[in-house]
Amino acid sequence: MTHDRGRTFQIILETLDLLNYDLRYAVLNASSFNLPQVRERIYIVGFKRNYLSSRVEFSFPMGQENEIYISDFIETNVQGYSISKHLQNTYLFKKNDGRPQIVDRTSKIKVKTLVSTYHKIQRLTGTFVKDGETGIRLLTQNECKAIMGFDQDFSFPVSRTQMYRQLGNSVAIPVVKAIANNIYQVIESNCTLTR
Repeated sequence: MTHDRGRTFQIILETLDLLNYDLRYAVLNASSFNLPQVRERIYIVGFKRNYLSSRVEFSFPMGQENEIYISDFIETNVQGYSISKHLQNTYLFKKNDGRPQIVDRTSKIKVKTLVSTYHKIQRLTGTFVKDGETGIRLLTQNECKAIMGFDQDFSFPVSRTQMYRQLGNSVAIPVVKAIANNIYQVIESNCTLTR
């Protein structure tokens, strides 16, 4: 919304309006939808005017405060996700500035936004777990699925790097589900579709 002082977002809205969509948008935080992650994203909902008899009333679900924390999802004694002691000493903890975010089974917090470049071990934006062979490790696939709202049996048949990219680029499932439910209710109860 702030890219190029808001002009980029304005172009998106104007273009969708020209394509005959009646638009609504909101910034929603995944943490308000029972996820242990702070993830603010803009969501745009458009109703094609060609199919509506009148403007619809639509509101975004706002979620609610909750006590869903990363501690509820941390796995223990994980093998294969460790960050080397060398990388910890020369990069992760090169400054005593409270970064990166380190969590364990006692961390009653919502983690930072999972990004598509998580596999690159970024000290400023990353969240890492106090566990593993070297004492610090990356989030596991199951932990990432939990913070994004994927079912635990959801399969990512790709490399670990690609899994992190896909999850970091994904949307938070409970947020989109709540928006879709509101869209469905509007269409089901308030709209007369024209053909």
